[in-house]
Amino acid sequence: MKNVLVALVIGYFLGAKTGAKELEQFNRSVAALLGTDEFADVVASARAQVGSSLREVASVIDGGHQSPDVDGDLVAKVRSLVGND
Repeated sequence: MKNVLVALVIGYFLGAKTGAKELEQFNRSVAALLGTDEFADVVASARAQVGSSLREVASVIDGGHQSPDVDGDLVAKVRSLVGND
């Protein structure tokens, strides 16, 4: 926790010194990154991995009982795992 606080303080001071122009350029770069197909693929892969991990955890908790696959929707999978259908 202390490391995160130190990183935030350092980032604040570095950001304050760079000015608005560099901050706007950074914001445009991040927006461009978030809009790429590659980033969308990474997000989809992460969601699939989280869903698979949740199914494995549910299987362990349920004693080997597999939960039904809910069309790749992570929220629906979590709801089915906790029983709030």
